[in-house]
Amino acid sequence: MAFINGPVPESLVRRVTATPREFERDLRQAWPAVQGSAEARRFDLQDGAQDLVIDIEAAGVRRLGLFELPQLDVHYRFGPGDEAARRALLARLDRAMQKGGG
Repeated sequence: MAFINGPVPESLVRRVTATPREFERDLRQAWPAVQGSAEARRFDLQDGAQDLVIDIEAAGVRRLGLFELPQLDVHYRFGPGDEAARRALLARLDRAMQKGGG
């Protein structure tokens, strides 16, 4: 199941629950040809003519009682292309990186 509502813009920001290393691990499982690293806080990937740059930055910790969840702000910037290509790429990443109970 993808997490897309409405048109996919050329850039968007999402907050995710993960450490930089966890995000990199999951992204590499979803897209093995991705370039970049958690240390550099930047990833580049390409799907046909559509390219995507992903930048990550720490967004603090979410606390639920004594439970702490690390958070990242994930910035997606699509290169030139149409909305359908952006939608297809983001849907593929969302499906591959989905966790938990749907």
